[in-house]
Amino acid sequence: MPEGPEVRRTAIRLDAALASQPIVQMTARTKSAKAWLEHHSSELVGKKILKVRSHGKHLIGWIEGDYYFHSHFMMWGRWETIATPEAPAPQPRERARITTKKMTAILTSAPVFEVGAGDPYKELENLASLGPDAIPYPEDGPFNVREFNRRLKLPANRKRAIGVALLDQRIIAGLGNYLRAEILFDCRLDPWKTIGSLTRAELKCLDEAVANISHRAWSSGGITVTDTLRERMLGDPSLTYRPGSDYGSRHYVFRRTNLPCLHCGNPIRQLRQITSRHDEGDRSRITYFCPECQSVDAGRLKKTKPLKSSPAKSRSS
Repeated sequence: MPEGPEVRRTAIRLDAALASQPIVQMTARTKSAKAWLEHHSSELVGKKILKVRSHGKHLIGWIEGDYYFHSHFMMWGRWETIATPEAPAPQPRERARITTKKMTAILTSAPVFEVGAGDPYKELENLASLGPDAIPYPEDGPFNVREFNRRLKLPANRKRAIGVALLDQRIIAGLGNYLRAEILFDCRLDPWKTIGSLTRAELKCLDEAVANISHRAWSSGGITVTDTLRERMLGDPSLTYRPGSDYGSRHYVFRRTNLPCLHCGNPIRQLRQITSRHDEGDRSRITYFCPECQSVDAGRLKKTKPLKSSPAKSRSS
């Protein structure tokens, strides 16, 4: 699933393509947007798209006359922009299309696309409940540490694991599996440590790591390690699955299972962490960590499973 940095790059690209342009046509195949457009599509014709912004994993477009559109990529969604005269005919995976005289924006494979009138933050519950954006826009000031901490330390969260809480978009918007793993490693935090047991120093580290690593991922195309560490990984065959490979060289721990920790040299591990419980079954996500640096309980480590063929064996064969 695209996380905050990836959605922000899409928002910047979409804003550059559509902002200040009048709408010629908007179509949608998602149920709610299609129904709304059946009665109101003519109201949008000629209205200018004022701006396109992201908030965490959500993308919002503001249209003059107090209208909006909203999308969420989930796992596979994407927006692409094409010069209008060259735009292709609708394909089966298309979910929405916004056409101006100059550009056409096409949303594919995304199950969430909504359009309507009013303030999207008041009209859409998913937006109204969002926590502070991990990558705030410059005009909004720095990352809102105070609000992040207020939401994180609510009484209902005291017994929640920090590795679960960082995925909760009501606490902080934009973090997903790779960012939470990298942030927790940067702070040397056990993903299963409860919020109520975090020290003041650990909370301060989270404040800084959330902002720094999220911004680094946005500005670098998804890379979370420093330039120095990335050069080290690309130059040392023991630190990636394949010498010189981009895979395994972009992060501290995410998708580096069985590779050496960049800090202590012990193998990175992975384990599923339950993120929510439901009557129909528990939901879980794979979390990546260094058992040594993050002081993960030895009993928990017995549940981790090494790869069938370790990177070391793959390199020597």
